[in-house]
Amino acid sequence: MAEARHLLDGKVMLIAGVGPSIGGAVARVAAREGARVAMVARRTDTSGPIADAIRDGGGSALALQCDLADDGAVRTAVDAVLTEWGHVDAVFYNAASYDHKNTGLDVDEAMWQRAMDVNFGGAMTLTRALVPSMVEHGGGAFVYNSSGASLQAEEVRPGYGISKSALNGLMRYVAARYGREGVRANAILPFVYEGPGAEAMGAMSSLGRSGTAEEIGEVVTFLCSDRASIITGELIHLDGGMSTRAAWPTQ
Repeated sequence: MAEARHLLDGKVMLIAGVGPSIGGAVARVAAREGARVAMVARRTDTSGPIADAIRDGGGSALALQCDLADDGAVRTAVDAVLTEWGHVDAVFYNAASYDHKNTGLDVDEAMWQRAMDVNFGGAMTLTRALVPSMVEHGGGAFVYNSSGASLQAEEVRPGYGISKSALNGLMRYVAARYGREGVRANAILPFVYEGPGAEAMGAMSSLGRSGTAEEIGEVVTFLCSDRASIITGELIHLDGGMSTRAAWPTQ
């Protein structure tokens, strides 16, 4: 019997935006599945200890400080990863900025721009920086962390929802334009609610609970693997069926 392989053996994965929830979980699962993991985030207080733990367990990891709204900083981080490992096979774009104080189109301009720059602009810069080397290396996979707010309007944070809609458009373009050159792209729409109110919020899903960061990490890792080779151009709901339930009273 052939020796079982991990999902990401021999692959390099870059995770943009790493905090204690989804980003950190993806890093841990990807490393468990054999990936060399580069974590790029504005702060390294979370990604640094995760990288240490991965290395202590025999894996390979980098934690790089980078403001993903800064095009130059993004390209510098990409160069550092390519210098260290030669290529990037998979990207998970997880960074997010929320303009919660905006409740209409008369927006706080700085908050609006930050949401656009982080949620969409950073993803665009990172994608542009990595697609050429992916194509040269034989292909790769992008997974973008989108949101249900990209499909269903809220009455608050317009910059968040609109920028996530743009992220969906970027995903579709990458899938359509570069698929025949070996590059896949998908976006996830997760629902992970932690802290006070989690039980009540989770009760709205078909499963009766919120998802966990670890569950999201498992799916992202799969989507970045060769076992997901036919999946591209998709918006994938990871919300426990919340998006399938009627929003109006049914009793």
